Amino acid sequence: MLSKISAAYLLVFAGLVQSAHAAAATIGGPLAALQSSASAGQTRYELGAVVDARNARSSGVKVLAVTPDAAADRIGLRASDQLLAINGLRLDDTASPSSTLERGLQEGNGALRLEVMRDGRKLLLSGRAEAMGPGGTQSCGYVTDQQGVVPKSQDIFNVEITQIEGRSTPLQSSNRHRVAAGKRVLVVRELVQESYLNSSQLQQIRKMKKFAFARAYKSFVLDVEAGMSYRIGARLIRQKLDTQSIRDNAYWEPVVWSKVPQSCP
Repeated sequence: MLSKISAAYLLVFAGLVQSAHAAAATIGGPLAALQSSASAGQTRYELGAVVDARNARSSGVKVLAVTPDAAADRIGLRASDQLLAINGLRLDDTASPSSTLERGLQEGNGALRLEVMRDGRKLLLSGRAEAMGPGGTQSCGYVTDQQGVVPKSQDIFNVEITQIEGRSTPLQSSNRHRVAAGKRVLVVRELVQESYLNSSQLQQIRKMKKFAFARAYKSFVLDVEAGMSYRIGARLIRQKLDTQSIRDNAYWEPVVWSKVPQSCP
């Protein structure tokens, strides 16, 4: 049974429309998750926030999305905050914001001390990062953009999942992505079949994607149940195919079009 993704949709600035994965191959990628890069056997720490880590400025790096109920949410970090420092490591004007974020999380050993800018005011936030034990022993589920046949008769089409909790999905095709149970932030781009649109609509969509990069992708929060697999698609909204709605990227929305049990050891 088709179900709409819970939570509001967030437009995410994810780099060039032509290839999110190509952009992610650069240092840090266009988006970065606030997580450590601990090696196998070590505890990994996660904050549960997605930031635009392509360019650090004097105002820091922008927080694009916060996973509900994760550490970032609990300590009061918000989407649109500018992150200036993590555990004493500066992020404003740093040459490598992604690696600095990861290093700050790992060196903090779970402790979090964030300096943020919000509405022109500096704030200090503190708490604990999420500890991810070695071996992935958490309860888990799956998300997929490839399993099953999307119900095009219901105006549901394929998507590409480009980010999960801020981490770029693999460059090579993957049948499914394993995720920890709980609320997770996914970033997707629509792959609506062109034959279902007229030439004028296609022209407007291409123009929007070319000049309004931020509107090429959408992020949303999915509450993942353990032992379940979620098939993600894009619903084409027929009543919003006018020029202005296309410019606003309002002509589609992410949906879970199927949810099936799938064991996740």
